Amino acid sequence: MEKQHLFSIIVPVYNVEDCLERCISSLVQQDFPEEKYEIILVDDGSGDSSGSKCDGYSEAYANVKVFHKENGGLSSARNYGVDRADGKYVLFVDSDDYLERNTCRRLSEALTGAGPVDAVVYNGVEEHGLEKHILRYITEEKVFDDGKAYMLEQYRDRGMNVEAWLYLYRRKYLDQNRLRFREGILHEDVEFTPRALLPAGRVMELPDLFYHYVVREDSISTRKDQTKNIQDLFQTLKELDQLSDQQEGELRRWMKDALLDSYLNMVYSARMYQKQYRGLVDKRFLEGKAVTGRNRFRVLLCRLHIRLYCAVNDGYKWMRQAILIRKG
Repeated sequence: MEKQHLFSIIVPVYNVEDCLERCISSLVQQDFPEEKYEIILVDDGSGDSSGSKCDGYSEAYANVKVFHKENGGLSSARNYGVDRADGKYVLFVDSDDYLERNTCRRLSEALTGAGPVDAVVYNGVEEHGLEKHILRYITEEKVFDDGKAYMLEQYRDRGMNVEAWLYLYRRKYLDQNRLRFREGILHEDVEFTPRALLPAGRVMELPDLFYHYVVREDSISTRKDQTKNIQDLFQTLKELDQLSDQQEGELRRWMKDALLDSYLNMVYSARMYQKQYRGLVDKRFLEGKAVTGRNRFRVLLCRLHIRLYCAVNDGYKWMRQAILIRKG
């Protein structure tokens, strides 16, 4: 009988022939026994040489498995990989990103010390050309009694990262709770992560930086037409707002404040005062959610005038950058 892997690393692959080598190299070169982890490459109907490159890795490395499927999008590819994984834990890596070489070893050590957990959270860095910034600020290893306790602390004290590739999940936990990514939408992580954490038992947080998120100029988030981005995100936020209504006390309050924060961020990043987006604005969503003084002020500006709200945000960003330059 074949021994179960400790980790299944799931990598959706779609038209990334130029950067696939960096990603896969970081996975096959882990300082961890290859028989203890598997790498699942899901070729999601690539039109370039990505699929054949995946086959080459499968031939070269015993722990690399490749599946080819019709194009269904990122969520579909992730779900396909989870359904075929046999690892005790699963983690997600996007094919244009990469992992630190010690990721599997450190996760294994942390899990051995902590005992059974449903989810592990770790750190990452965003790379945009020469610019880099840390995605999470975790200073120490910590274990939470359940997912709700973890979410409350994040919402209240820091702001919760929703990126799926900053989390490791126990596979049976995902199966038992029928947790899969919603297919056919953008911002799938915004929809998935809160839903995946709410029913969780113990959650462990690690200060280790494992993940490198590489921003590409042709990625979905950098496209000029943001209509689908806006529509999908706002629909997701409205559904999560209904989910927040099912929570109690402080978690409900801070979850709503976080949803408001995401809404306001999209209004700013998409410049929704532009003519093509005006019909997508729903200012009713702004009502009764702000907890922090900062968000109350942002709501006031946004309700008053969206262009003014964006201009004030631009000024704030400029001032912060100027201060950082002076300090540097």
